[in-house]
Amino acid sequence: MITEILEASFLILTTLMIAYLIRHYIFTLTVLKNAQKRKENVISENGTYQPTASILIPAYNEEKVIGRILQRMTELTYPKDKLQIVVIDDASTDDTGNIAEQYSRTCSYIKVIHRDEKEGRKGKASALNAGFKHAEGEIILCFDADYYPQRDILEKLTKEFVDPKVGAVQGRVIVLNEPQNIVTRLVALERIGGYRIDQQARDSLGLIPQFGGTVGGFRRSLLEFLGGWDESILAEDTDLT
Repeated sequence: MITEILEASFLILTTLMIAYLIRHYIFTLTVLKNAQKRKENVISENGTYQPTASILIPAYNEEKVIGRILQRMTELTYPKDKLQIVVIDDASTDDTGNIAEQYSRTCSYIKVIHRDEKEGRKGKASALNAGFKHAEGEIILCFDADYYPQRDILEKLTKEFVDPKVGAVQGRVIVLNEPQNIVTRLVALERIGGYRIDQQARDSLGLIPQFGGTVGGFRRSLLEFLGGWDESILAEDTDLT
């Protein structure tokens, strides 16, 4: 009896693995097939379309990286009069809030929201909702505190919203220290598979690409219609998708 159960379990697992393998091959072939087509059909960027944008950066005990991303925010090529950075210090116990305040004092477009222990530490969705209350931009973007963006990342993300049918946009996440060791290389490989193959193939096949939680954004009107992020859901990115 036990042998039969083990054999059945093995067959089920093998079938699932083969099915996933076939799926991934189909996705890979789809991306390769459409790679040249995407190059040929690139929509010209509309340099005059620059909506106001608010970047939400939730941060809990991120003193090691918060200064790096905020310094990068000051180096963005997007017009500063159309840019707002909202840092949500989610009841941090380290120097995160103080570092963020230093940037806020020198940059008028950087705003810091401090949450105490009573209102903070309730998850990323809760922190984002707190920041959203202070966001003023037409486009609401989400960056994790450990993200290090390209200087022109906002131009690349916001230009898609020139199409009124676009409600959300997702950028590609890459690993900054990929060559460091085998772990970072594997993580980089996983990110490439997830963003360059899985997400792109879903889009090409008319399936549902998933918002990854960072390096992406939404129309303000869409978030308001949805009532922001659902704080009862752990995976806020999947829920919002």
